[in-house]
Amino acid sequence: MGRRIRKAVYWQDAPIVREQIVLIPTTLDDRIPEDHPVRLVDSLLSKLDWSLWESYYHGAIGQPPIHPSILCKVWIFALMRRIRSSRQVEYALKHSIDFIWLSSGREIDHATLSNFRKKHSEALKKVFRDLVKVAIDLNVANLNELCIDGTRVLANANKNKTWTVERISQVLGILELQLADELAQIERNDSADTTLVDEKGDSETLSKRVQELKDKRDALARELKTLEEMEKAKVRNGKRCQANPAQIPKTDTDSRILPNKEGGYAPNYTPMVATETSNGFIVSAQVEIGNVEHTKLHSIVDSVEKDFDAKVTQVLVDSAYTTGENLKQASDKNLVIVGPIAGLANDDHPAKRDDLSKGLSREDAQKLPMSPQNKQFDRLAFIYDAANDLFYCPAGKQVNFRCTSNHRSASGVRQRRVYVCKDCHGCPLADLCRKNPNAKKGREVFRDIYEVYREKQREAMRTEVFQEGNRRRSHYGETQFAILKHVIGIRRFLLRGIKGVTQEWLWGATAFNLRKLIGIISKHQSLEAFNKG
Repeated sequence: MGRRIRKAVYWQDAPIVREQIVLIPTTLDDRIPEDHPVRLVDSLLSKLDWSLWESYYHGAIGQPPIHPSILCKVWIFALMRRIRSSRQVEYALKHSIDFIWLSSGREIDHATLSNFRKKHSEALKKVFRDLVKVAIDLNVANLNELCIDGTRVLANANKNKTWTVERISQVLGILELQLADELAQIERNDSADTTLVDEKGDSETLSKRVQELKDKRDALARELKTLEEMEKAKVRNGKRCQANPAQIPKTDTDSRILPNKEGGYAPNYTPMVATETSNGFIVSAQVEIGNVEHTKLHSIVDSVEKDFDAKVTQVLVDSAYTTGENLKQASDKNLVIVGPIAGLANDDHPAKRDDLSKGLSREDAQKLPMSPQNKQFDRLAFIYDAANDLFYCPAGKQVNFRCTSNHRSASGVRQRRVYVCKDCHGCPLADLCRKNPNAKKGREVFRDIYEVYREKQREAMRTEVFQEGNRRRSHYGETQFAILKHVIGIRRFLLRGIKGVTQEWLWGATAFNLRKLIGIISKHQSLEAFNKG
């Protein structure tokens, strides 16, 4: 065996010299492994109906456009790879072999990609629904039980630049003065019977400036009306607007200043999803303005049933959704809601005693639920006697029905029954029950028309079936947000306005579902093997 000849240069030689002609022919398809996820992305999306997308194009004039399925595949695959910027997608289409394969070598500019992402919201909803239907047809999704939850995602807005009623009123006053000045200038031009350029500009320029000022004034007037409604709502909730006035971000007036998930306050939106609980596919995705997610439970259920011709029998939620209104509607629709009641825990405490007319000792009374607002006995410390329609207080005294009243809250006006104790004077527990123990007016306890539904829900949540459902909720209610935020990267919206962020959230939910579907199918090596299995 001959001796190995020592290399003149220590370092490894390049396998291929850049300038050398490659003689072995290859194809673009050869560069992508058979088990690469991009193949399933292309295969699954190619099976969908694209006629709605195609209807947006003329079909006869202009240069031949890129088929919308190509652009849709590129965007969904980009989101699965945590690429959200249209410029980064443009770069990947030129340099990443999987993107080059998916687009068949097309080099699509970022402006085309960006415009496509913002358009065709109805067609995107159809793609989203079609993918869910694919999962249902493959028996990996079941809509009998849903988990509904919401989260916060930062808006593309500066938290330090906001409108308040005071600021916007000042700007509107300035605009009115500017508008009056421009109109006066036009009138002077008309009276002089000339269209020649004067010291401020010609008539056409002045008319355009007037229209711009009017449009800006009208837009600010709409925002002022929104701010005034927000302040009225704060007053109804007992908050002071002088110390903390209502605010709207200037750069995205559809967003709202809300608490961040990471702490602090900033412009946010409230995205929501409904997830089926067999494999965790998202079956509904929408974005709301402000903290209103608790009012959307039944509308989401109705939309899912309509979109997929299915019947939802049970919904897993957190305590934000178990409001009296939601529980009553669920009872009327034979829909089971699994979720704890908001407020203090309703565990066993000394108020629940055999003889309600017997008062508690001070030691036991101090163990009763206390209201976190005023540090007095919470309503749960008063036991309701349904047979006699009255309450028993911790001191064993009766709190009798007095009248009905209308109560205004953030969710609207509802009627409630008012119960008053007439024996508060000299009560040994008065300091734990009322701010002023010597007040002439006795302690009031309220009971609205929804209390019977809350009581049923509290009792149901004590059962093992409901507790097991609540444990599953913690998984299906949070996993999809973790993936959408940390894996797909939607921690802050790139687009502005409710239409833009809703479109962006739906793109993310579609990528989430396709990613999950590919993960399930990949275990069977191919879609054909999965169908056979």
